[in-house]
Parts: sequence; structure tokens; C-alpha cells
Amino acid sequence: MTLTLATFNVKDLLLPRDDGERTVLGAKLAFIAQMLRACDADVVGLQEVGPVELVRAVLDRLDGQGYGEPVMGTADARGIRCALLSRVPVVEARVHTAESLPFPVFQDGDPPPFGARIPLRRGVVHARVDAPGFGPVDILVAHFKSSRPVPARDTSGRERQATSTHMRSEGAVRSVVWRAAEALYVRCLVDDVLATDPDARVAVVGDLNDLPLSPAVRAVQGAGAGELFDCAAGVDAKARFSTLHDGRGTQIDHVLASATLYARLQDARFLNADLREHAPVRPRPSTPDDGWVGVSEPPTVDSDHAPLVTRFG
Repeated sequence: MTLTLATFNVKDLLLPRDDGERTVLGAKLAFIAQMLRACDADVVGLQEVGPVELVRAVLDRLDGQGYGEPVMGTADARGIRCALLSRVPVVEARVHTAESLPFPVFQDGDPPPFGARIPLRRGVVHARVDAPGFGPVDILVAHFKSSRPVPARDTSGRERQATSTHMRSEGAVRSVVWRAAEALYVRCLVDDVLATDPDARVAVVGDLNDLPLSPAVRAVQGAGAGELFDCAAGVDAKARFSTLHDGRGTQIDHVLASATLYARLQDARFLNADLREHAPVRPRPSTPDDGWVGVSEPPTVDSDHAPLVTRFG
């Protein structure tokens, strides 16, 4: 028996706001369905999906694929969230949420360095599936903060414009801190599963918005007992990319597996043959509570991410 896991950031699968977006939506649903057929995965973690009716509309275009009711996460202020599709039985499912994320201190008694300033904007979808030939497999779907800088705010919550190189660098560091806090949160979820069964089969899948060996990805992976392993590490370097920026391919989408699951890895591939570079993000002022900077280009049929597909046997 084999088990195929995939992750795919579909890019802004949101309800249309006007006739033009309604025209794009039909083609986008068809595109996502086409990519899911190409993945042919037993379990798929999706990112940047809107309400459940849009995910069901994709499933309506997947005759014969056998996926059950989607497991939906909680959305951020923009309306995007994680979701999970499975065509193997889902034993149990939940969504992990947090009003704010803690950050490590250097010494007991130190005050929390950022208070409640780092929210978990998109809930982590967690499903335990019963995979024939494998038994229970815990799959967590995550979507971390983008690499775009996080601006400082004044006491009223309004963004402060970066007027120096130092201020822009501060914004980049805030972005790293945010992803690191999300990574540590997900690592705790993995540890909770492994505390019950050290040999549990666990996978973290999703758009982690950071590169292999980056601090955030390494924090999710951990080290020693309980370490998660990069399932795409064996992909040829020329083909190992899930996004394109400035003509260069990078991998920010990941499948990380516990030792017992990783031992059964057969292959991994990125479906990036037709991936194209999308327009850069245009800055916009954000509200004090949305935690998001930038607006995407107008709605597109395709995605700016390629799916990552991994097969275990």
C-alpha cells in the first residue's frame, strides 16, 4: 500500500467581489481541480482557500477522486485559511488556534518579549487519518507569515512608515520573529502527538514561507528524538522549487515527516513545469488588527505556488 501526501497554496480562492472576478473564479476552480488531479494524492493540505463552498465547488469538478468533506481551518482578516482534503478515512480532526503566540525568554522571570503582539492568524488544521497499510497518520496543515516586512506601529496602532534602512531591517526581523513563533507553536503540536506515541507517524505540510534550513523550518523540524525530516531533500536541485521570484526558483512549501513515516518515503516531486512568476505585491496601509501588509495582484486563474507531492510505501 502507498500513501500520497501533497501540499498546495492555491492563491486567493476567495468569493468574487464583481463580475470580472466572477469570470475568473470559474476558471480558477477548474485550474485547482486540474492540479489536484495531477497530484493524485490521498491527503492534500491546501492554503489560501476561502469559505467551504468554494472548496466544495472544486470537489464538484473532481469526479471520481473520492475526497470526503473538507476539514476547514480558521481564516485571517483577508479571508484565507488552510484546509485538508482526504480520500482515506479521517478518524478525528480539529483546528488549533491561539489568540497570541509566546516567544522564548532568555531567563526565567523575564517578561514576555512581545506581549500579545503575535497572533496565530490562520488556524492549523490537524487531522488523523487511517491510511491502509500505515495505520493512523497525523497531518498538520500550516501557513506561516510571509517574508514581507512587518512595520512598526505608533501607540494608536497606525503603521509607521519606514524612513531609513535600519527601520526597513527592523521590519524584516519582525517578520522572522513572527514565523519563528508560528514554527514553535507547530513544533509543540507535534510534540504533543509524539508524547503519546514516540513512534507516531506525523507530517507537517504547508506553505511555511521560508527556505529549507531557515530558522523557522528548522524549528518545526527539531533535532534528535522527535525530529521531522524534509521529504523534498532528495529532489534534484534544479527542480526543487515551489515559487518563482525575480526569475529564481525557491522552495517555501514543505512536507516534513517523523522518522517512522519518513522511513517509508519513496519519492517527492514539485509540479512546477508550468509555474510562472506573478506580479509583485503592492504595499497598502493595514488596519491595526489585521496583521497583514500588502495586496495581491488582481485575481488570477493560476497560483504562484507549485504543489509538492510526496509518496510513501
